[in-house]
Amino acid sequence: MKKIVILQPYLLNNQFLNNMKKTFLLLLAVLSLLSCGNSKKENKNTENTQQEQQEIIIEKESIVKSLDYKKFLKEIWDIEKYPDSFAYKAELPCIIDFYADWCGPCKRVAPIMEEIAKEYEGKLLVYKVNTDNERKLSTIFRISSIPTVFFMPKDGQPKTQVGALSKTEYKNIIDQYLVNQ
Repeated sequence: MKKIVILQPYLLNNQFLNNMKKTFLLLLAVLSLLSCGNSKKENKNTENTQQEQQEIIIEKESIVKSLDYKKFLKEIWDIEKYPDSFAYKAELPCIIDFYADWCGPCKRVAPIMEEIAKEYEGKLLVYKVNTDNERKLSTIFRISSIPTVFFMPKDGQPKTQVGALSKTEYKNIIDQYLVNQ
């Protein structure tokens, strides 16, 4: 005797639909997770871009200018050409403030440097170097503690001051060592 099997399309379709639903939901979950990861990355990039734009605006408004290695070679001292002797290039003496964004004492020194730059405008240049970003300059100047401020006269050797000082103390060094030589 032959067995007759009758396929019930309703059950077959119902099982097929359940599998399709599961597959669709799984695919939807994966896509939503992937899109969340990308949006976080885009948000992070947007935050970085906004922070960079904010830093550029602050830099343009600031009289204290950021100094990187290329600018240092061009404006201050071409250490690659004159590695054994200090050959200052600028026409005005300068101050270079080595700092880091996370450094508390550096944050106290920053507004003092702004004030000094304004008060001595035309007599003195004031630069800042972020030690986290400019490791090559930090190595050249053997920066081991921040803030460290270099006072560079037009003639003579640079003088170093490690640690945060008051505005009056910085002005005393400037007047004695840089401006009234």
